[in-house]
Amino acid sequence: MRLASRRVPVGVIGAIALLPLLSAPLAAQRPTGPVVVEKNVPATMRDGVVLRADIYRPDRPGSFPALLQRTPYSKNPGPDDDRFRRLAARGFVVAVQDTRGRYTSEGTARPHDEGTDGYDTIEWLATRPGVNGQVGMFGGSYSATTQLLAAPLRPPHLVALFPSASYASRYDMVFQGGAFYLADGLSWNLGQAMDVRRRLLDPSADRDGEIGLSPADRTQLRTRWLWALPLDAMNELDLKRLMPGYFEMLAHPSYDDYWTTFDVAARHDRFEVPAYHLTGWYDALLNGTLANFAGLRSRAASERARRNQRLIVGPWTHARPTTASTRIGDVSYRPDAGLDSFELMVRWFSHWTRPGQTADFEQPPVRLFVMGENRWRDEWEWPLTRARPTEYFLSSRGRANTQDGDGRLAPMPPEGAPVDTFTYDPTNPVLTGASGAYSRAPTDQRQIEARPDVLVYSSEPLLEAIEVTGPVTLELWIASSARDTDFTGRLVDVFPDGTARALTDGILRARYRGGKTNTELLDPGVPTRLTIELGATSNLFRVGHRIRLEVSSSNFPRFDRNPNTGAPFGSTAELMSARQTVFHERDRPSRLILPVIPR
Repeated sequence: MRLASRRVPVGVIGAIALLPLLSAPLAAQRPTGPVVVEKNVPATMRDGVVLRADIYRPDRPGSFPALLQRTPYSKNPGPDDDRFRRLAARGFVVAVQDTRGRYTSEGTARPHDEGTDGYDTIEWLATRPGVNGQVGMFGGSYSATTQLLAAPLRPPHLVALFPSASYASRYDMVFQGGAFYLADGLSWNLGQAMDVRRRLLDPSADRDGEIGLSPADRTQLRTRWLWALPLDAMNELDLKRLMPGYFEMLAHPSYDDYWTTFDVAARHDRFEVPAYHLTGWYDALLNGTLANFAGLRSRAASERARRNQRLIVGPWTHARPTTASTRIGDVSYRPDAGLDSFELMVRWFSHWTRPGQTADFEQPPVRLFVMGENRWRDEWEWPLTRARPTEYFLSSRGRANTQDGDGRLAPMPPEGAPVDTFTYDPTNPVLTGASGAYSRAPTDQRQIEARPDVLVYSSEPLLEAIEVTGPVTLELWIASSARDTDFTGRLVDVFPDGTARALTDGILRARYRGGKTNTELLDPGVPTRLTIELGATSNLFRVGHRIRLEVSSSNFPRFDRNPNTGAPFGSTAELMSARQTVFHERDRPSRLILPVIPR
């Protein structure tokens, strides 16, 4: 779970022009000068374990605020070294620390259990020579987690956060709708296992631990790992010994006490510091970031903290935005779709640590990029209370299969309509397409929509533009021949030329239809209502475009395949096909609920 600083497999994260809040002159706030780097500086945690950091500090007299990043990906950052040096040149003492059990730090890692180490490191850093006692934390993805789990412990010297791409509930990241995040979870944990093996067993091994294999062979090997069953038998690269946390997750497919250690949302009422939250509409951690902003805005422990939460969401993936990145894959947004996130971060921490160097953070706290219109807009809240829940009902004459079928979305429920059916075969799942590195993509869905196991429902071409900004929900009436199965939904913007651009999607494992703490298998063939959260988006469906919904039962390898057997999660290699039915009639109305913004 690492934020990229360059291109990711699905494209480049966008980058936005400086916001109005950055309009103050910058020249006087850009001190430069030589930087001193101290390597492997030890910090002793409360249990005696020593963690090590590299420290970048201005090579001039004075006492400076400190910025802390804690990472499992090595504090020796390669190209990021320049970023840390630039921060130091701007008058910060920057500490970059290997988390417990990673690279130069001692101990055994337990991924995401970062609260007390974060607290101890903040207090240690605040007393370092040349530090004025003020500490901010920054970083994305896992390094956002290290911030959000330390802050509720209320370290006295922590003054502000800058978390990019965060989760609010680790469970909801790992088991979205009860389905396991296979591609990202397996990739991340295998990568960590490689690092542990290299450090403990064979420091001379190549980074991937696959000596002598061609790139094509490595791709084939990793593909085989994704298809391996049962999930709990996976032991490539000695995974069970080197990264047992992966199997801890597999052993807890329902929300229970195991997950409370990593639950940020449950601790929102303990936060006392301002935070600037950053994410992208195609970031796999979008929904967690939105939940953290909204939760802290309403529930943080102090008025100061509640009032000083900020959020920016752009047309980006799971990566650090720069002003040079204005597209994802083949989709280009406008030239100002980017963000100088480095400069924004400097201004944010200067605002909270340096008297007289303030920015106008009293303006609307939310800034959103509305795709389709490709325009930035400031808001006072998230989600937007003026959004009107608007229903689009599914209907067909019994053949919504593929984009050439007769599936329709309409504002009125059908009087009576035949059901739609398809067969979900887990040996031939619907493939995710372009994604990876905790990112999704605005891909053209027409190839996916050619499959008979994908139901496609489209509106008529729009006579007026419709803006959808907020969380999207799908209510499906279904029946299945299986005792457990998955249903998926995806919202799509269809252009007049037929291009079908993916916006947001979701999945629900039927046994979790009553919530994430309980399981209940289906009665085969019995009509059942499912509510599937499709995530959030902001998109203007233009005149002549169509709103489209895809319904199926798999999104692989982003999520694991449901074997349809009803067996305990991760325990079986047996697969069986399921006959799926979607109802759309007056008594069983399947409907898409969109947050429509009046214009």
